[in-house]
Amino acid sequence: MKGDHFGGRNEAGTSEEAEEAEGDGAIKKMCGIVGYLGSGSAVPVLVSELRSLEYRGYDSAGLAVIEQGNLRILKAAGKLANLETILKEKSPIAQVGIGHTRWATHGEPNDTNAHPHTDESKVVAVVHNGIIENYRELKNELLDKGINFSSDTDTEVVAHLVSYYYGQTKDMLKAVRKAVTRLKGIYALAILSPEYPDRIFAVNHHYSLTVGLGENESFLASDGLAVRPYTNQLLRLEQSEIVELTSSGYKLYSFDGEEVKRAPITSEGNLYVIDKGGYKHFLLKEINEQPTVLRQTLAKYLPDVQKPVNLKKERTDLVNSLHTAGITLTKEQIKNIDRIQIVACGTAFYSGMVGKYILESLAQIPTDIEIASEIRGRKLLSNERTLTIAVSQSGETADTLAAIKEAKENGSHTLGITNRADSHLAHITTDLITTECGIEVSVAATKTYIAQLASFYLLGIYLAEEKGLLPPEKAAQLKHELYLIPTWQEKILATSEDIRQAALKYCSAKDVVFMGRGFNYPTALEGALKLKELSYIHASGYAAGELKHGPIAVLDENVPVVTILVPGVVYDKSLSNALEAKARQAKMIAVAVEDDDKVNGIFETVMRIPVVDEFLSPLLTVLPLQLFAYYAAEALGKDVDQPRNLAKSVTVE
Repeated sequence: MKGDHFGGRNEAGTSEEAEEAEGDGAIKKMCGIVGYLGSGSAVPVLVSELRSLEYRGYDSAGLAVIEQGNLRILKAAGKLANLETILKEKSPIAQVGIGHTRWATHGEPNDTNAHPHTDESKVVAVVHNGIIENYRELKNELLDKGINFSSDTDTEVVAHLVSYYYGQTKDMLKAVRKAVTRLKGIYALAILSPEYPDRIFAVNHHYSLTVGLGENESFLASDGLAVRPYTNQLLRLEQSEIVELTSSGYKLYSFDGEEVKRAPITSEGNLYVIDKGGYKHFLLKEINEQPTVLRQTLAKYLPDVQKPVNLKKERTDLVNSLHTAGITLTKEQIKNIDRIQIVACGTAFYSGMVGKYILESLAQIPTDIEIASEIRGRKLLSNERTLTIAVSQSGETADTLAAIKEAKENGSHTLGITNRADSHLAHITTDLITTECGIEVSVAATKTYIAQLASFYLLGIYLAEEKGLLPPEKAAQLKHELYLIPTWQEKILATSEDIRQAALKYCSAKDVVFMGRGFNYPTALEGALKLKELSYIHASGYAAGELKHGPIAVLDENVPVVTILVPGVVYDKSLSNALEAKARQAKMIAVAVEDDDKVNGIFETVMRIPVVDEFLSPLLTVLPLQLFAYYAAEALGKDVDQPRNLAKSVTVE
C-alpha cells in the first residue's frame, strides 16, 4: 500500500475487512471510558468513575494522566483492584486524565493489550470502545511508513493515526478529525496529549458518551451513571460528534468540522447507589428485587396498582398512562398495523419470544421475533403497516440498533423497550417503554427480564383494548392478576433455601436439559442460558415436543432434565414429554405449581410456584431457574456477577 493513501478518505472499507475484524477471535464487549480535568486530583475521580462502570464487565483497566508535562500510563490485566495496587505504589499526581475498562476484542486480555494505547513518541494516548473494522488496512499503511506497533489491538492504530496527522497539522483537533474520517466501525474515543495538557478530546460514532460539567471541572464517561455523583449537568454526545473538553466548558463539532451548539441538560433523576444491600452478590440482590421492580413498572403504567380493583369497572386508565409514558400510536394507526416484528438479542430475545405469544393472544396481530444479529446480510421486511419493537436492557446493543434503524428507513413505526431512558435506542425509536429497574449491575440479566415481560403484557392489553378485542371484565381481571404477581414472586423467593439444596444436588452435572411448551418454552431457553453463563455447566433449552426429534439422544442417568409444568392447554403434553425423558433414566426436575400432585413420583426434585394462569406464568416460572443457576454457580466458586467472557451489553456487531 502506498503511503500517499493517507491523503484520501476511506469511504466504506470492505466487507472482507469487517469479516477479518470479526474473525480475529473477537469477543463482543461493552467497555468503559472515563475522563476528568479540573483543579482536583484526577486519579481518585477516574478510579471512582471506573468503579461505577464495573457492572459492564471487563478484563483489564488502565489510566493515562499528564504528570509534569508528560504522559504517564498505568494499566493492568484483571480486576480494577490490580490497577489500584499499582496506583498506590506509583501515586501519580495529575489534574487531567482518561481511563478505561476493556473487554477484549483484538488481542488477548493482558497488560500489553490493556488500554490506554499510545503512539511511539507518546504524543497521544487513546482509550477506545467498539471495533475499528478496517484496522488491518490502516495498520499495514502505518507499518509501511516505518511505524512500530507494540500491541495486538485495533485501538493502537487510532493512536498512531492521530499522531501521524498531528505531525502534519500541529493541531490536535484537526488531527482527530482527519483520523476519524479514516475509521470504519462503531466506536467511541477519548484522547489525551501532553501537547494539550488542559483538555481532552472525545469522539462518539454510533456509540455512547456523556460529558459532565461541574464548577471549574469536567468529566467524561460512556455512561452518565459514572459522572452523576459529581454533577447533574450532562451533555450526551450525538452520533458522529467530537468534543473538545476543558475544565471550564466544551466545544462540540461534527465530523465535517462544523461547530455544533447544544446546551447541557439537567439530570433530575435520583442517584442510583451501587450497593449490594447486604447480599453476597449483586445478582442475588437483583433476583430479590424483582417483586419491587414489577410493582414499580405496574405503578408507572397502572396508577391504581395499589388500590382494590373493581372488576366491573369498564377500564382503568392504562391507555392514557401508556400515551403519557411515550406511546403515541393512535386507534387508526393500531387498526392499520397488520404485522409486528420484535428484534432483540440474548435474554431480551427470550422476553421477545414471550412477547410474541402475548401480542398474538391479546392483540391478534401476527408477530415475528428475530435475533437482531441474524438480520445482518438480508433485507428486513417491514413497511408503514409494521410495528417494529426493539428490546435491549442497555439500549446500546449494536445489532438491535442496526435492525431498528433499518425498520425506520422502511417506514415502520418503532417502539423501544429498555432500562435506560438516556440510551441510543431511546433516542431513535418513535415510542418508548422504559422499565423501572434501576441499574442492573450483575452481567446476567434477571430483573430486567421480568420488567421486559411486564412491558409486553401491558402493551398487549393496551393494543387489545384499543382494538376492542378485550372485554372490560376480562381486562380488569387480567390487570387484577398482574397486581398479584409480585406477592407470588415473594412466595417463591421465600423458598430459596429449598432451591439452593436442589442446586447443590445437581451442580456436578456436565450437561443439563431444560424444556417447556407454549409460554414457557422461552422460559426453558432462559433457564438454560442462566445456568451456563453463571456456572459454565453446558445447558440446552428445548421446546418439549422437539425432544424426541433428536435431543433425546443425549439423555442418560447423568443428565438432569428440568421441565416447566403449569396447568393449561399444554400441561398434559409437557408431562408426557417428561415421562419420555424419565424412561431414558434422566434425573428429573420440575418447576410446578403448589397443588400439582401429578408430579409426585415422576420427578425427584420439584421447585414449587404459586398456582397461576398459564398466560401469566412466565413472570413466576423463571425465578426458581434464576436461583437454581445462582446457587449452582456459587457452589462451584464462579464469579457470579461477572462471568468469564461476558459483558453487560454487546455494543459491537
